Amino acid sequence: MSPEALTAQLHRTIPLTAAMATEVRSFDGRRLEISAPLAANHNLHGTAFGGSLATLGILGGWSLVASALDAIGVRARIVVQHSECEFREPVSSDFSAVSELPEAEWPRFVATLRRHRRARIAIDTTLVAEHRAMASHRGRFAAFLEADSEPTPDPRAPLP
Repeated sequence: MSPEALTAQLHRTIPLTAAMATEVRSFDGRRLEISAPLAANHNLHGTAFGGSLATLGILGGWSLVASALDAIGVRARIVVQHSECEFREPVSSDFSAVSELPEAEWPRFVATLRRHRRARIAIDTTLVAEHRAMASHRGRFAAFLEADSEPTPDPRAPLP
């Protein structure tokens, strides 16, 4: 799915993403970047609202898992199971979340999902503004294989 199509899907299915004016910037199979403007996500101090930063961290991890599974033809329902965000300094500009697949864990996650029809994976996300890491997010996501999904025969699927 293209970044534009994923952005449209997020806005259609998760109304908060439209209110936050989020935009999926890129997905290369292993790394996903999603952004949000300060104008739609500021607090009374004129800096980014912590809830918006945390939400973008969740969205980055969720979108990465969904896109990576879609890229290998696996249809699954994905939910956030655990979320924690560490804020390092105030964000006073537009910001983005950069999420990367954990290469060592991904094949095991996919194999477990195919074998047991459910699996969990932790995704680390860096929240960036002005070319600096301003916050970090760690989310654990649970995936449940769709009933009509036919997993590919090789449970050791490489990274897309």
